[in-house]
Amino acid sequence: MKESITHLEAFITELVNEAVQTALVQHQESASTALAENKQNAEVLNADQAAEFLHIAKQTLYSLTSRRKIPFYKNGKKILFKKGELQEWLNSGKHEQENQIHQQALRYVQDKPLKR
Repeated sequence: MKESITHLEAFITELVNEAVQTALVQHQESASTALAENKQNAEVLNADQAAEFLHIAKQTLYSLTSRRKIPFYKNGKKILFKKGELQEWLNSGKHEQENQIHQQALRYVQDKPLKR
C-alpha cells in the first residue's frame, strides 16, 4: 500500500513538473513574440521606407503629411514615421465586409425594434 502511494506521489510530481515546464516554455515564446512585435511597431522609417511600406508614391506620402492625414514626426527637415502607427492608420481605413455589415444591422434591429 505504501509503495503504491509512493508511486502515485512520484507520478503526480512528474505531471506537475511537466506542466510547469510546458507553461514556462509557452510563456517565454509568447514574451518573445510580443517583444518582436513591439520592436517592429516601434521601428522608425524614413520617407522612402514609409512609401514602400504603404505601397504608395513618395509624392503621395508627402501630400498626406502636408494635409496631416497620416501620423508622422519631423526631425529638422527629415520626416519620420513609426511603422506601428502607419499600420494602425492603414487599419483605420479598412472597409467592413458585407457579412460584417449584415451582422451589425441585425444586432441594431434586434436592439432597437420598430415602434408601432
